[in-house]
Formats: sequence, structure tokens, C-alpha cells
Amino acid sequence: MEEQRKHIEEPETSLLLLYIGGKASAEECGIVENWLHDKEENEQTLLQIARIYHVQYTHKRIEQRDPLKAFEKVQERIRQRVWKKNMYRYSTIAACLAVGFFLSTLLSWWNITDSETKAQMVTVHSNPGMRTSCNLPDGTVAYLNSGSTLTYPVPYDKDKRAVTLDGEGYFKVTHDPEKPFIVNVADGKMRVKVLGTEFNLQAYLGEGQIETTLVSGKVNIETEKENGTVVRQELSPSMKATYILSTGKMNMETVNPVYETAWIEGKLMFYNSPLPEVLRDLSYFYNVKFEVKDPLIKSYYFTGTFIDKQLSQILDYLQISSGIDYKIRQITGDDSKGINYTVVELTNKRK
Repeated sequence: MEEQRKHIEEPETSLLLLYIGGKASAEECGIVENWLHDKEENEQTLLQIARIYHVQYTHKRIEQRDPLKAFEKVQERIRQRVWKKNMYRYSTIAACLAVGFFLSTLLSWWNITDSETKAQMVTVHSNPGMRTSCNLPDGTVAYLNSGSTLTYPVPYDKDKRAVTLDGEGYFKVTHDPEKPFIVNVADGKMRVKVLGTEFNLQAYLGEGQIETTLVSGKVNIETEKENGTVVRQELSPSMKATYILSTGKMNMETVNPVYETAWIEGKLMFYNSPLPEVLRDLSYFYNVKFEVKDPLIKSYYFTGTFIDKQLSQILDYLQISSGIDYKIRQITGDDSKGINYTVVELTNKRK
């Protein structure tokens, strides 16, 4: 069987901007050119960025830079590529997945005002079924799981580094005793406060609970009751806190952080996990929705590790190990609104 070809990672946005502006070095140009050769939709990505670059800066005076000329140069480079084929044969969905992260970040950066003192909000989004990472202004690295959004100001406030997360993120926080790093979740109902540490935070809107797992260092979890009282809970490494939004209850347990953070490396690891939790993680990882037809299935537990597996392979494993039948169907709607997803229907094979 032919070995699956590995694709080249997308260059940093800053490098693509240098390339568009004609200020990249020979080595940097080579990196971008190799990436362009890798997949045809990468050409579309670069053109999209160049278009935004042109539109946003047409009426601004940028020193030693001509945005229209830069856009035309990028367009001409791509036109001259001998190997170029019909890039539009790819679906709109594929193009959106390729450019989603760039566009969401760039549009946030370039929606600027003339004020130099007012903080600008930057939004980084990871499309459904995809994962990404970004470097924050203080050097902190944030990894975002599928369908997650991270928002932060540039510059930070003078006394804190506050960000907002919707979804799941893993943070490697740069130590700064003068400015604590704070992650706000669930519309401000909970926040995680640290000075410098590594932790995983799962806070998808609509889940009804927030999970915080500490890998190293120390974090403080702050929750606010209806009467305004703030409750603080400190975590030690390998501790996981699950905050139930409906009751305000905080459940604590000791876990193996490797299982909680495996998604960063594209892995799925479960050890005696309740099947509803397994299905939740699978739904985010593969951008699918599960419909459980038999309530008994929700009482099952599951153990397994999956690396670079297709969803169908994992479902086959569930079928063999747990006696669960499945049926996959596609829900199609308006592409422009993103109403396209996969539904997996689960039934009990043992009946």
C-alpha cells in the first residue's frame, strides 16, 4: 500500500505577509514556495490573504510598501506556475477549511483604528474538525481544539493578560509574576488564573460543564455565585476540576494528564471512560454529531487509544468491543452558512 504523503505545514502568517510585501529573504521565499507546491488550495489561501491585505491598506500610507503592487505580484507569481491546474475543482468547503484560520486572524488584526492607545481585539478560530496553535504577545503558546475560539487584546492590560476561550485549549503560559494570565470562559462565569504553567481547559458553550486539568505549575479557578461571592479553588499537577454550571458544584479528581491532552498530538486516548465522554470527544475531533438511540449505550465504559485513525475505523472498533451498531448519514444545507455535517446514529447490537 502506498504510504500516505505528509503535507507541509502552513507558514506563519507573518512570513506570508513578508512574502506578499516582497520583503521575504531568499530562504523565506523558498519556504513559502515549497508550501505553495504542496497543495493547489494553498495558492487560493495566499491570494485570499493578498486580497485582504490590499483592501485593508489601500487607503493607508504604509512606509515603503505598495499594497496594490504587492497583490498584483502575488497574483502574477501564481499565474506563472507551470504546474498549476484548475484550482476551482476543489469544493468550497475545502477552500474554507484551508483559509479559515488565516482569515479569522487577519480580519481581526486589520480591523484597526487610528488610535495607538486603544487595545485591538484579536480572534483566533480553529475550524470544526481541525486543530491549530498560536503564539500570544507575551510568548504564551495556545493550542486550540476543533471548533474553538480564542480572543485576546493587543496590547494586554497593564496589570493582567486576560483572554477569552470558547471551546478547548491547552496553554503553555509564559511566567510573569507582575501580570497574571487569566482565561475567561462561560460568559465570565468562571476564570482560570495563573502566573506561568501548563494546563488544559475544555469549555464549549452548551456543554453545561467546564473541565480544567493541570499539567504543571499551579492554577487558581475562580467562580462567581449569583450573589456575587467569588469562590476560589487551587489545583495541583495531575488534578482535574469539573465545574457544573447548573449547580455551581466543583468536582475534583486525580487524572493522568496524558489522556486529557493527547488531542494536541492528534491522538485520542481513553481509559475506562464513560461512553458519553468518548462520544463528546469524538464529535469535536471529527466534527460529527452522535444520535444515541438506546439509552443503555450511555452506561457503557470504554478504553482505547487511536492515532491517525479514520472515524469509521474507530466506529468499527466500538462495534466489535461494545456491541454497538452505527449508521452514518450526511446532512447537507447552505454551504455559505456552514450547514454541512455528519450524523452518526448508534443502536444497541446486543438486543
